[in-house]
Amino acid sequence: MYLYFLKRQKLSHPDIGDYLSYGIGAYKLFGGTKPLVFIPDVSTDGKAVFQLALRCTVHGLDPKQLLDVVEDFIG
Repeated sequence: MYLYFLKRQKLSHPDIGDYLSYGIGAYKLFGGTKPLVFIPDVSTDGKAVFQLALRCTVHGLDPKQLLDVVEDFIG
């Protein structure tokens, strides 16, 4: 089982300057302290990324599928 989390990030872009964004990642529950996967800069909407992380955790998403889920979330 995996625990998905969001991470607040302070980022900068030459065209828009500094901004806050949220990434999403996964830990293996009961094993390890390093994330198995992390995708930065998913969205500036922290609530939406939190809800995505919660759904991924509740439904037992395999971390190998996280990139596909994030691409669907963005698109």
